Amino acid sequence: MQGPEIINGINVNKLKEVMKEIENNKDLVAKVNKRTAWIRWLGEGFNFKSYVRNHSFLVSEPAELGGPDTSPNAVEYLLSALGACYATGFVLNATKRGIRIRNFEIALEGEIENILVFLGIEKEGNPGYKTIKVKLYVDADADDNTIKEIWEETLRSSPVGNSLTRTVEIIPEIKIVK
Repeated sequence: MQGPEIINGINVNKLKEVMKEIENNKDLVAKVNKRTAWIRWLGEGFNFKSYVRNHSFLVSEPAELGGPDTSPNAVEYLLSALGACYATGFVLNATKRGIRIRNFEIALEGEIENILVFLGIEKEGNPGYKTIKVKLYVDADADDNTIKEIWEETLRSSPVGNSLTRTVEIIPEIKIVK
């Protein structure tokens, strides 16, 4: 008896089952479409803990911005989130095509347009990224055109990439707790 087909560490039959279930179950689609996070100040300086599902991670600021540099800061996590989303998408799309990946990395470099606005030193300008460069390094069992097609599909379908390049409605609220 033959075991499950595994490509890129993914059980292909299980992936197909999950994809079919998501396609046919609108309640599941609604569940996977919604994400939540909770960020708590750790009581001192620029030290925070973020909670997502059953995971947590630390957020701080680098020393050059007055922080303890104990973990990445928010814009570094944003950069990593983009890279991780592209990586996940590429592995997913390659696996769906039956393409085995031997080696894979994504390098990202972001440039903040005007950090002085975030720091309150200046009032005008964009305190966010003005450019993010993304470079894919991949060795896979596919020709160059197929790899380029998978990469283009990955870029087009990335939830994080689309969130960064399209207008996202942010609805701020405040609740003062005493």
